[in-house]
Amino acid sequence: MSSPRSRVTTLARHEYRAAVRSRALVSLIAILAIVTFVSIYIAAIAYRSALADYEVYVAAAQAGGVQIIAPSPLRLLSLLRGAIEYIEIVGAIIAITLGYLTVSRERANRTLPLLRSRPVTSGELATGSALGALGIISTLVLVTGIVALLCLGLIGNSWATPYEVFKVGLVGIASVLYMFVFYSLGALITARTRVAANGLLIALGIWLLVALILPQIGDTLDADNQIPGGLFSALAVDKAQETEILTHFGTYEFVRTGIEELSFAKHYERFAFAMSDVQDKYQGFTLAQLAREKWHDIVWMFVYAVALGYGLWRGFRRQPALPQGEKS
Repeated sequence: MSSPRSRVTTLARHEYRAAVRSRALVSLIAILAIVTFVSIYIAAIAYRSALADYEVYVAAAQAGGVQIIAPSPLRLLSLLRGAIEYIEIVGAIIAITLGYLTVSRERANRTLPLLRSRPVTSGELATGSALGALGIISTLVLVTGIVALLCLGLIGNSWATPYEVFKVGLVGIASVLYMFVFYSLGALITARTRVAANGLLIALGIWLLVALILPQIGDTLDADNQIPGGLFSALAVDKAQETEILTHFGTYEFVRTGIEELSFAKHYERFAFAMSDVQDKYQGFTLAQLAREKWHDIVWMFVYAVALGYGLWRGFRRQPALPQGEKS
């Protein structure tokens, strides 16, 4: 008699192979690889020009006997900004679609009743499906990350250091977590609707709310975003004065930041941008410093992942198991 671990592994392989057989995995990898290449290529054009200018400056400074040369202001990983934004938008849609396809495919093929006629518990079925989905998402992100690193070296004319590769790996882990949340959302809502297409539409509506609408509302309500470069900077207000001013708008700031906190996409974006040197203020930070700065976003990402993963697991468990040998 097979063990629970082997049954879970079999279910996970079934999920992964189904995606491969349907060629969905290859198609999705191609989509993410292409948009990653295009985004880095566009960003690398300006980067290569600026890098050449800096190298000319260094050569001239060394020839002139300059002892102290200003470090390069260029940040290689910042070229990944477009790729991260594509994962934030396209990746989320892909993950929702994968969740929808998982449920709708099982309904169409009627493999779910067959699986449940075997000695498989609801928990094993949920765990196997989730692990299979994680395998699919991890493959997508891994290939995208490899393409991104190759593009940085071949197009940007700069190869990432081991430290930068490690930071890209952390962004990859966050991307897997991000896409898994939306996969769980798509699968859970589709499983709860009688018509699978309705579940897909509802899940996409929720994605639109948390990934685009809520962040836009939060940014619009931020007074400091009303002027390019920042309102407080334009008024020559320092950090202490800014803090003092904002204390008079405590309720307003509480509501505004609360709206932003509801957006899972915003937490992912903040973490990924910090790790990829997109924002100037994090340049030169160590991993420990970045972790202290972004612990809040890290916690929120795990909270969302656990909540959606648990919801998906409960969704499977609510379906009663069938005794072995009994027809569905």
